[in-house]
Amino acid sequence: MKLLWFSFIPVSKRVGFSFLSALTALVVFGALKLPAQEDRQSEPSTATERRALDPLVAEERAYAERLARSDTQVKKLLGETGIRVISVEPTLIKSESLERVDRTARYVEVVLFRPEGEVGARVTVDLGRKAVAQVQRLTSSQIPMTSDDLAEAFQLALRDAQVQEVLGSDAKSFQVQGAPAEPNPSSPENLVTGLPLRSTDPKDPCAKHRCLELLFRRGADFLSGPSVIADLTAKRVYVKRRKPQ
Repeated sequence: MKLLWFSFIPVSKRVGFSFLSALTALVVFGALKLPAQEDRQSEPSTATERRALDPLVAEERAYAERLARSDTQVKKLLGETGIRVISVEPTLIKSESLERVDRTARYVEVVLFRPEGEVGARVTVDLGRKAVAQVQRLTSSQIPMTSDDLAEAFQLALRDAQVQEVLGSDAKSFQVQGAPAEPNPSSPENLVTGLPLRSTDPKDPCAKHRCLELLFRRGADFLSGPSVIADLTAKRVYVKRRKPQ
């Protein structure tokens, strides 16, 4: 699964909505893929020799995720419920003795996140030994936004009276922008996507909180109304007028 890692956009730059920012949002959330939903209990087959960074097959992905979730240290850090899988990717690690990369060992990096408490973990799984090799705690700022965050932000926005006024009577017809591979038979014309925000102002909640600026599109056109910012940490929505360019 390929996941885009990106830098947060300073608040000082967020008020100038442009075609470029809208296009960036579509790229960010359009490229996201949801984690595998089936967790097979069987161990991955070793019949075919695979190199370190060969793409994961579904069997390897599910097994690595299961090992990561069941690890004692991970359970102590994140608990066992409400955990999101952010990414599952093959990775390289350095040899402890030779200080060089071992390109034959098969390792998988599993990134997990618990929205409640906003804590994450980077779990390195050794598929060869069928064990967890390393667990690293991650802060919320180290966890990239996903389509799950976008969906949560949109639900918060829909409860806001000002957002309802901006979107009008068809507010609930808007759908979250998902991955291109996801089936979407209805082909909705009203879409919502978003840009992650990180403020440089220590007084701004988005200096520490996980925030998204929501962008609404009708057909080929983005709405040019006020800025809608969802604070996922505080579960609040801020609606602000954009400064004229």
